[in-house]
Amino acid sequence: MNIVYPLLTMVILTLIVTIRLLFFAVKSIIKGEVHIKQYRIYDGEFPAKFISVRQHYKNMFEMPILFYLLCTLLIISDSVAPLDIQLAWGFVIFRILHSISRIPNKNVNIRFGLFAGSFIMLVAGWVNYGVKSINC
Repeated sequence: MNIVYPLLTMVILTLIVTIRLLFFAVKSIIKGEVHIKQYRIYDGEFPAKFISVRQHYKNMFEMPILFYLLCTLLIISDSVAPLDIQLAWGFVIFRILHSISRIPNKNVNIRFGLFAGSFIMLVAGWVNYGVKSINC
């Protein structure tokens, strides 16, 4: 198994979330809920559903950045081990489940648990990378 697969899966998830945001933005303009000029600096009132979708989109560019960096460093250093791939898939699976649970935006406890799971996978991946780097 290759670490590129979980990396690409995370990219696909991010693209899906982006398309969802664009869909809601266009829909809110067509329905007249938001004026296009409001998007310039996100000024004024926005529907609650759009705010939730936008926050989900923003989340895809916060913690996942550290995942992308870790995968890139593992590839560049040619030090990908089976544990790295397992942790990467763990992170991605938790992020997918987090995205699925975020869509209805109902149970914050479940979302938090899934977020925490992805965080643990990411921290474990970075610790593993750090240990390997120190031992080289």
